[in-house]
Amino acid sequence: MPHTPELLESISRLDRDPHSLSANHYTDDGIMKQEWERIFAQSWLFAGYSDQLRQPGDYITCMAGNDPVVVVRDESGVLRAFYNICRHRGHILMKEAAGNVRGFVCPYHAWGYVTDGSLRSARHSGDVAGFEPGAFGLVAVRVEIFCGMVFVCLGSESPPVAACYPGLEEELRAYEPGIDDLHFVFRREVTIEANWKLVVENYNENYHTPVVHPALRNVLTSDYIVTPRGSYISHEARVNPEATEGFDATTIGYERHLNWWLWPNLCLMSIPQGGFRVLNIMPEGPGRTRETYDFYLPYSEPNAQQWQQILFACDTVNVEDIGVCEAVQRGQASRSFDRGRMMVDLKGRDWSEHAVVHFRNLVLDALA
Repeated sequence: MPHTPELLESISRLDRDPHSLSANHYTDDGIMKQEWERIFAQSWLFAGYSDQLRQPGDYITCMAGNDPVVVVRDESGVLRAFYNICRHRGHILMKEAAGNVRGFVCPYHAWGYVTDGSLRSARHSGDVAGFEPGAFGLVAVRVEIFCGMVFVCLGSESPPVAACYPGLEEELRAYEPGIDDLHFVFRREVTIEANWKLVVENYNENYHTPVVHPALRNVLTSDYIVTPRGSYISHEARVNPEATEGFDATTIGYERHLNWWLWPNLCLMSIPQGGFRVLNIMPEGPGRTRETYDFYLPYSEPNAQQWQQILFACDTVNVEDIGVCEAVQRGQASRSFDRGRMMVDLKGRDWSEHAVVHFRNLVLDALA
């Protein structure tokens, strides 16, 4: 696969300062608070897939930074999102990841809400002078569907999702024409004892693959290109046609391995027979990350071979990645370590870490 002149010029610019963020960016509580406010509160964040919200009353919950959010298809069929917080005392409203309801009822004092967010009932409120039910509806959050995926945004200034990632929709649909009709099949949820940015950085470089991922190493060839495209990064690799371990290219015809990273924390990956593997990387603090690994696939009931692909991704590749991210997190606290030196290759070969530098620049721009 040829490298474009634009990519090589971009790599040349990134090589002018080929370093990671300073170590305190991965350990400092104050910086984490800034990131929640300036990055996560201002960006479109993944909530789930439209397949989970087809019927009135269907809902999903998610975290948007450190704010809980609920997304629901209301009784009239309108897609809505709200802070998942009761307006009475601030109790979390819906605890389950997904479900179907006729309305929301707080488990603390049983305040009830219609799925359009309006307050339906507050016990004994008729005996409270001056109580105005219309002033205590759920607080709305922006919500959009983009390529079958549901995104929420706490801020008011971010443009629509498609405008944030120009060119991405064409790439995703070229790979998976049925992207709007995939099925939510499986989720694995894990806690990673590492800063969220270390998880993103690990995802956006292939330098570690021959060392950390022995099975995946045999699937991918050295014909691997990582291309920063502003607010997203695309990965493309040719697959070894004789690979049989992990993703079986010989029986499935899996010719290209495609990955995308979307600012600030979403990873989309191809999988044999179509659909997406989706990593959502959400910080819980400077040294802890909550990661959901979802599988949105063209089929709702995987066969034995398809389950093999799913479990290889979860139980082999992702477990290997978690181990190195947690080890790097421990190293950030050492007085001996200030920041890393990224291995940027001006020819853009498969081992180049230029995309990590690109991500660093996005973080610093957001925090400036």
